[in-house]
Amino acid sequence: ILEEPVERWPVCECLIAFHSKGFPLGKAIDYATLRKPFVVNDLKRQYALQDRRSVYETLVKAGVPTPRYVAMSRDSEEAQTLEEYDDYIVVNGVKMEKPFVEKPVDADDHNINIYYPMSAGGGCKRLFRKIGNQSSQYHAEENRVRRDGSFLYEEFVDTQGTDVKVYSVGPYYGHAEARKSPALDGIVMRDAGGKELRYPVILSWIEKDIAVKIYHAFQQTVCGFASLRAHDGRNLV
Repeated sequence: ILEEPVERWPVCECLIAFHSKGFPLGKAIDYATLRKPFVVNDLKRQYALQDRRSVYETLVKAGVPTPRYVAMSRDSEEAQTLEEYDDYIVVNGVKMEKPFVEKPVDADDHNINIYYPMSAGGGCKRLFRKIGNQSSQYHAEENRVRRDGSFLYEEFVDTQGTDVKVYSVGPYYGHAEARKSPALDGIVMRDAGGKELRYPVILSWIEKDIAVKIYHAFQQTVCGFASLRAHDGRNLV
């Protein structure tokens, strides 16, 4: 599919595709236009999934609760400002106190940082795609945010060390699994077969409603997202 024109792709009656780095999304759209298969996940909407800013904007418009956040868009023509202090930053006039999370706007970039206040020892925890049994690493000397790109800064949500992954198929079915959060200590827990330990969990009616809203907002019949069960009782995405 990378080298051949879409006219030479195998003919199919049903197409499901998930964008990832290197996937020829434009060609997949051309193929769907040419062959008109039943398309499970809306392909054009997947362009919006590649930029975390558009993802968050879509979530907010759909009424999905998200952590408080602000964007530093260095690729924008509009003037952007960032002031940095020991325990907080001010982005375009919006104050964000530590601990906060720094995410690249590129959704394919999983190099995410968490910055801590001086009262908690300061420093930064780097999160990344799993390397062996490691998914994050703490750096005590790193207290300054990155300046080489565009980022989202959002409040750090205390989930007591657990992430909930939700997998939905359409608006009526969802499966959820809990795993140890990479923000805890970065050590990946695995079973005897080498797979990351995950445990099925029952979604609350609020989380089920969130899954339905996400389905309608992004038109991805088969999708997955992270539900944050905050220590203060909030359910966030």
